[in-house]
Amino acid sequence: MVRTEHSRLLSFLIGSSGYLVPRPFNEDVRISKTMHPYLVGKRNIYYFYNLEKSLYGIRATLEIFKNIVLSEGKILFVSDSPLLKICLSHEPNISYIKWKRSYLAKSKDADLVFLSDIEKENLVEAHRKCLLLVGVGSPTMSKVSYPFNLNIESPLLSSWFFSLIYMTCVKGNRMKTKTKVRPFSNLLGKAKVKEVKIFSKSTINFIGESINK
Repeated sequence: MVRTEHSRLLSFLIGSSGYLVPRPFNEDVRISKTMHPYLVGKRNIYYFYNLEKSLYGIRATLEIFKNIVLSEGKILFVSDSPLLKICLSHEPNISYIKWKRSYLAKSKDADLVFLSDIEKENLVEAHRKCLLLVGVGSPTMSKVSYPFNLNIESPLLSSWFFSLIYMTCVKGNRMKTKTKVRPFSNLLGKAKVKEVKIFSKSTINFIGESINK
């Protein structure tokens, strides 16, 4: 493999069979022509992701996810994985549903939707609601804003995916607490807490001597 700045990560993904495009359980779902630029080819019944190109989509997905957490936007995960619900159950702005027909159509509006376990019906429902989509292992790029092209059916990569999502959420929350300034209330309304400067003892003595002169 040609050495790149991401060679270690690519080696990990290759070793974990991350290049395999998940075969849909529903035979009505076919690999769309919109996916072809993200593939390197096909052998027998299997398609293969272009992992180097996939890294751009993964990075963009994590960036938009972090920014929406930072801005306290609403995020919806549509997945059958119970681990995802456990990891993010403490987040008030993140929801999780197991997809069933019409569940997505009836769900509350979200600023970003992670759609895995993709089938024809839930793609149609997502498109009808004009949702901003992250397609996790998607068979199509049609109206998928952020492709997360990786075979997360691999147990190792599934754990890696959950870790990425959790740590990105933590990072967004930390940035959120740093940007907030705690207000306090007084008789004139709300105000910002001023920074208190701490002087050394020698500085205080010097100020005192200057005042007394």
